[in-house]
Amino acid sequence: MRARTLNLYTRILLWLLVNVLVLGAAFWLVLQWQFREGMQGALGGVIGDRLQTIGREVHARLASLPRTEWDSMLREFSQKNGVRALLVTVPPRQIAGQRVELPEKLQHLLADMHPELSRRPPGAAPPEDRLGRPPPQPRDELDVLLLGEDFFPPSDRAPPPNAEPREGPRFDDLSNAMPVKLGTFMLPLGTPPIYYTGIRLPLVPSWHRREGPLIFMIITDRITAGGLFFDVRPWLLGLFGAMAVSALLWLPFVSGITRSVRANMHATEQIARGQFDVRVPENRGDELGRLSHAVNQMAAQLDGIVRGQKRFLGDIAHELCSPMARMEMSLGILEERLTDSDALRLADAREELRQMSSLVHELLAFSRSTLASATKPVEEVPLLSLVDEAASVEAIPPLKLRLHVPADLIVRCIPDLLRRAVSNILRNACLHAPDSTIEISASRQGDQVRLLIADQGPGVPEESLPRLFEPFYRVDTSRDRQTGGSGLGLAIVKTCIETCGGQVRVSANEPRGLIFEMQLPRA
Repeated sequence: MRARTLNLYTRILLWLLVNVLVLGAAFWLVLQWQFREGMQGALGGVIGDRLQTIGREVHARLASLPRTEWDSMLREFSQKNGVRALLVTVPPRQIAGQRVELPEKLQHLLADMHPELSRRPPGAAPPEDRLGRPPPQPRDELDVLLLGEDFFPPSDRAPPPNAEPREGPRFDDLSNAMPVKLGTFMLPLGTPPIYYTGIRLPLVPSWHRREGPLIFMIITDRITAGGLFFDVRPWLLGLFGAMAVSALLWLPFVSGITRSVRANMHATEQIARGQFDVRVPENRGDELGRLSHAVNQMAAQLDGIVRGQKRFLGDIAHELCSPMARMEMSLGILEERLTDSDALRLADAREELRQMSSLVHELLAFSRSTLASATKPVEEVPLLSLVDEAASVEAIPPLKLRLHVPADLIVRCIPDLLRRAVSNILRNACLHAPDSTIEISASRQGDQVRLLIADQGPGVPEESLPRLFEPFYRVDTSRDRQTGGSGLGLAIVKTCIETCGGQVRVSANEPRGLIFEMQLPRA
């Protein structure tokens, strides 16, 4: 049994899918490389840029609202994005938004961001710097918005001469919480992780710098925050969109290839069944076009060879008819002049001559069955009457024949050829299954008519079934008078049916016997 395979277009689309999956794997590796340093690597890329944008938008909203409306603004932000949003400051305390108990590690992180502020009580004046100067005071609204950067750790500034070394931030085990962009961090805590994301905001007019820096906190259980930080939907839509567009772009190209392959496949299947008049369109200039041209040339040459052989057989058989007829006439004249003992020998010679004459007639029929399509027209014939005629010619008793053919079933065929094919099958059944009942049935199958002729004889070995329609092939190779036949009867059946535009096949009948199945064009 031949294994089921995918067609060419499906294979190409699957190969395209594999290509896209490889690109997706490469994209995943890039993401893994970006996260190789934990959240620091992520914040240094797309998510970090997005957090900076969110910070600017929130700062603009806070700057345009009084402090009494900050809670409602943060509540609206939380509901819109499916997160928890709040404002905190250093020393760690909540200013506005949903009340959340800040984890101890988060409080340490906030304190480490501003160690100079984390050890003074709320509302106390900020300490002087290392040179004894008080912190700068904002001069106007513009300065207030820009002075927020003074609250960042001045780790990137050169220390003044003779200054005592400053104690570095205490990160303990918070390696993933290292700020990458100034004032931006993401801290995962717990299992499954909860992501605490902080964005350092510049000062706003309604917030005094002595009260500490403003840090906008976003708490979520997903690293993408449902698309707020990083939206994967455009990437997925782009991926599947690229596949759809690629499939549409490939459709004309692949359809042309598969159409040409199917045409060549159909033509070679027809040639394998002995139908050499099939032709393939030669409308391509590539290798497939050359293949179509080669298939057409092969079919034409095979058609010429087979027709020439059959015509040659017909000519030889026709030329043999005349001398054999003269020989039989001479034997008849000679028989009248011989004694009884010599007449018996003459009868044997006449029987041999009749066997030879029968073989010659079979050769003529085999040759003419192929060439008849050029000389005899196709007609619409009631199948029941044609089968009755064939059964009458073979003198099959009615009790031995079961006929199940609808009277209104009309087939398109060359009547002489189809009648001869049915007669040969019936004769073959009577010869090899003399005590069997022959059953003939027919039915419609779309634009075809299915004709079955079954017997319950001894049958043939399974390995011989595919060769029964070969010329001169016989299961019994002795070919003596008892087994009879020349081995051309079923070959003539196949040629007649194919000349009528149909197909014939044989299979084993259960529990014994053979079934001949013919597919004929329906009128």
